[in-house]
Amino acid sequence: MTSRYRNTAKPPDDAPMIPVPGPRPVVWAPRARTIEVVLPRRAPHDEDGAGTDAAPGDAAEPERRPLRLIGMHVPNWWGADDELAPGTDYGFSIDGGPPLPDPRSPRQPHGLLGWSRSFDPAFDWTDEAWQGPDARGAVLDVDVTTFTPEGTLDAAAARLDALSALGVAVVELRTIGSVAGVLCPHLYTVCEEIGGPRALQRFVDAAHAHGIGVSLGVAYHRAAPGAAFLEAYAPYLAPLRTRRRTPGSPLPSLPLRDEPAADVPADLPSGRRINLDRAGSREVHDWVVDSAERWFDDFHVDALRIARVQDLADASPVHLLVEVARTADAASLAHGRPVRLVGECETAEPRLLVPAEQGGRGLGTLWVRGLERSFHALVAGAREGDATWFNALSRILTMPDAAQIMLGLESTERVDEDGQAIVTALLLASAFVPRLEEPATDRLRAWTSTLLGLRRAVRDDAVLIVRRGPGGVVLVQRGNVVTVVNVGPHPRTALLPSSRRAWSVAARWSSPSEPADAPGPPRAVDPADRPGTADIRGTAGTAARSRPDHASARHDLEPLAPAPVDESSVRVAGRSAVVLTSR
Repeated sequence: MTSRYRNTAKPPDDAPMIPVPGPRPVVWAPRARTIEVVLPRRAPHDEDGAGTDAAPGDAAEPERRPLRLIGMHVPNWWGADDELAPGTDYGFSIDGGPPLPDPRSPRQPHGLLGWSRSFDPAFDWTDEAWQGPDARGAVLDVDVTTFTPEGTLDAAAARLDALSALGVAVVELRTIGSVAGVLCPHLYTVCEEIGGPRALQRFVDAAHAHGIGVSLGVAYHRAAPGAAFLEAYAPYLAPLRTRRRTPGSPLPSLPLRDEPAADVPADLPSGRRINLDRAGSREVHDWVVDSAERWFDDFHVDALRIARVQDLADASPVHLLVEVARTADAASLAHGRPVRLVGECETAEPRLLVPAEQGGRGLGTLWVRGLERSFHALVAGAREGDATWFNALSRILTMPDAAQIMLGLESTERVDEDGQAIVTALLLASAFVPRLEEPATDRLRAWTSTLLGLRRAVRDDAVLIVRRGPGGVVLVQRGNVVTVVNVGPHPRTALLPSSRRAWSVAARWSSPSEPADAPGPPRAVDPADRPGTADIRGTAGTAARSRPDHASARHDLEPLAPAPVDESSVRVAGRSAVVLTSR
């Protein structure tokens, strides 16, 4: 082999990299013979989109500027000689064809296949002191379009005070590149319907000011509807793999994914996936990894939740998850705060949590959907006095690496209020990372807020012990907090664990007809205060609402002085829960 550098003492320095996306139109297109950047003849738009809207195919003849190959250090990359002003609409024409959107489009205000728009990511951040969210805190799943009547990020930012009072540590925004509810093939885009990229920067900055982290949901396992235009540029897409590899069998001639194959999703467009391990996949990897880096650097996002990581068909030497994990590690060092990756999967595969340097995938947390369904099925199908049922629940609550596994709550529309309170008590008593939905009633909001405050007082390394009580009673002890749950319909008296200090009731879920342990006028309490006794009681006229009145969200919470109980036992009503502390 002939070396390129045989006449030099050392290889030349790397050529300067061009920011993509950036002010200069640049695109990777190995299949093109000629490329032009197409500009509609109108003034640039401002950040709010003011200007004349149009889409490719308008009657006005757009301006066309030819692109040229950049150089050997970045093969098959085309670039323009001039930069575009922020807010300029543009598209790329391949071999004289119609304008297509930029594969790395920073804004897509005219729909999936409309004009792209340049964007200046510079922002006046005020989160220099932000050190990252509490790793033990709850993650709240938020769909921006339904979270507020306006359905925008700016409107959602106005509710951060209520989320902070609830005890939320991280707000996870669902796939924000969606356009009109359709999954977007643009990995760099924030949907204009919810405010666009500038609104996301404002939301993240405001969330950090309230002590709340922000996570984004992303999907790399499939090609979204409308992604066919990417094939005009380069081999971004590849056919689905449907063959299975049995353990111990020899590898066939064609590389297969190195994870157990899952059933082919029915929503894949024309059976296509993102090309992660075929010809041209190196640049496709960069396309994905650079989008993650953009969220970390330009938008100060604290975490990414990657959908269906076990469906990432990647047999390349370095798995895509490893590259994204390394990007997150680099962002953590650059910003001086932890940047995390959460992988959504059906089953917990151990190597997903192993650091990349040790041969794993480098994820920090797994959202295991199969385990989550099993947990909810067990609680919903509770059988009073059944040892088999208790053993199955105990195995879930005490499973190894629970601190790195996320479990969520089911939709409150399918679970009654008492059932939701029981599931919430068990989840927040465990070491799992809790993934919550917004409480549907004021009682559930007060109950969740109280339990989150008690959870924050428990040490991370506290041992978790699960005990079986009489009937349908389950006791979960973690540190100096004991959660006693009665899944049966009849009241029970449960023996408490031995302790050097007396147990005190810190929170009790009470039915509307059950008398409180002690009287006391309801009053608001700062969630940062040390929790005392909280009696969550039903009141006449209390009904489930999709958006509780946050001004009175804690009116059912009756905090009293810590109420000591009998030294050895506690009474628990049917389908209820009691949380006790020893201090």
